[in-house]
Amino acid sequence: MIEKLTFGLFTKEDSHNFMRLMKYVRPYKGRIIWALAAIFGVAATESYLAAFIAPLVNQGFAPPTAPPEPSTATGIIAALQNWRMQFTYMIWGTPDKVWVVPVFFIVLVMIRGICRFASTYLMTWVSVMAISHVRRDMFAKMLLLSPKFHQETPSGHVLMNMVQMAEQSISNASNVFITLTRDTLIVIGLVCVLLYLNWQLSLIVALMFPLLSLLSRYYRNRLKHIIASAQQSIGTLNNVVNEVHQGHSVVKLFGGQEQAAGRFAEVNNTIVRLGKKITQATAARSPFSELIASFALAVVIFIALWQSQNGYTTIGEFMAFIVAMLQMLGPIKNLANISIPMQTMFLASDGVCQFLDNEPEKDTGTQTLHNVTGRLKFENIDVRYRADGKKALDNFNLDIRPGERVALVGRSGSGKTTVVNLLPRFVEPSAGAVWLDGANIADLTLANLRAQFALVSQDVFLFDDTLLANVRYGRPEASEEEVLAALNAANLQDLVNHSPHGLHQPIGANGNQLSGGQRQRVSIARAILKNAPILLLDEATSALDNESERLVQQALERLMHGRTSIIVAHRLSTIEQADRIIVMDEGRIIEQGSHQELMKKGGYYAALSNMPKQAGNP
Repeated sequence: MIEKLTFGLFTKEDSHNFMRLMKYVRPYKGRIIWALAAIFGVAATESYLAAFIAPLVNQGFAPPTAPPEPSTATGIIAALQNWRMQFTYMIWGTPDKVWVVPVFFIVLVMIRGICRFASTYLMTWVSVMAISHVRRDMFAKMLLLSPKFHQETPSGHVLMNMVQMAEQSISNASNVFITLTRDTLIVIGLVCVLLYLNWQLSLIVALMFPLLSLLSRYYRNRLKHIIASAQQSIGTLNNVVNEVHQGHSVVKLFGGQEQAAGRFAEVNNTIVRLGKKITQATAARSPFSELIASFALAVVIFIALWQSQNGYTTIGEFMAFIVAMLQMLGPIKNLANISIPMQTMFLASDGVCQFLDNEPEKDTGTQTLHNVTGRLKFENIDVRYRADGKKALDNFNLDIRPGERVALVGRSGSGKTTVVNLLPRFVEPSAGAVWLDGANIADLTLANLRAQFALVSQDVFLFDDTLLANVRYGRPEASEEEVLAALNAANLQDLVNHSPHGLHQPIGANGNQLSGGQRQRVSIARAILKNAPILLLDEATSALDNESERLVQQALERLMHGRTSIIVAHRLSTIEQADRIIVMDEGRIIEQGSHQELMKKGGYYAALSNMPKQAGNP
């Protein structure tokens, strides 16, 4: 389809992904048909305005003529000829033509304007709706993608695909459709006018079309990789801006403004350089297109003048022919220049489809658990993040009783966080199995499995919404009374009481209107409200002052009551009350027991416990 419309300029391979996206346009085919009818109206009136010159010169200034005799011939052709003669007389032959012709001209222009508006509005409406549905599906796919994808893909590139590529793929398609259909129909209509006026001159005009096609093919091949690089650079620029925005405090604290400006300038200069190349090619192609058309026009003028001297054509026909050719230059130039927006459209479609084709997170489970007690078992677990890397966990085995508080201790890189990430299947083991209440977590649906856990991490993430929305994020149906109870349990009643908006107070992007301790307690309130049977605490009290830590610790005590809790901590003072402490190193358990038991052993844990005291830290 595309290769026919573009006369072989683009192939099926070029347009494969674009045609996939057309499924978002098909539901609105009724509007597209009406837009096509309006485009046909534009082409018809544009073509007739060119033919308008010949009768204006030949008959407009001549005396009125007698009405044509009714035809006695039968048949469709005879009827059409009779209708044309009657119509020509009504406009050009009566004494009233002094006002009929201007009115007729105004009506033609008005019809053309209405059709242009209708076609543009309808196609833009379709493209806006299609873009919204593309983005909806892309966002739905993003929600299903694995943690590995989110870790490895820069946010700027995700944003580029979802915002810019979706826009360019469909919006450009609307503009290209209008240009292709409208200008192609205009050119066809004007060619018919030219053939009607003088078929010999029309053959000369036809010679410029192959030359223009070769010109477009040359620029398409030259710009393909440039446009693709420009699109990728936009994603990199988004990522740089996003990083500086999120890490503004680090940039300011470490004096990184110059470094950040350098990174931005490097990417921005690349975009400018590529943009100049695209603009240069676009600007150069228009004069070449016009030069080819001008040569054809010059030859036409030469032959028309020769024909006029020999009586083969009239002045009106010659003027109409020249006007038709001049009117044809604009649409021909548009069609010759369409390869750049089409190339952009196809490459954007490739990006959108590539995003949509990302494999979703594997959810092979079919079982669900109810009334979970919180018994956990890690059996012969191996985890290797890279095939050629060392194991993050090496034959790891651990049993956790329902309601038990288990703390994981060890130096950085010992595998503590990997143990926590195994439970909600953010990480998949390369060997072994994890059991929850006697069921292999690989056999559970992801939704059911993750419903059993609540997480409180040092990297608190809050949404740019109200306090109420953030606390009941895991239970949207929770009442305000339940949210207040969770906030009270998290020692946040003062935050509600001191704000005129109460629960409905905005907390800013990632809770930037709250203190560090308040942000941490909001995440605890969120976990309390979820009321999951298993609690995961990952450095939940790190980087807090003493007063904030005391309030957070009180809230955590309430949260951990009656729940199986797995606590990851570097500050050993926060885990002394754990039922069991698991000391890890190199992905293995090297010690385990209560705080008192491990201190008596005088082993690795005791050495870790004494290190802060030796350093003079509390």
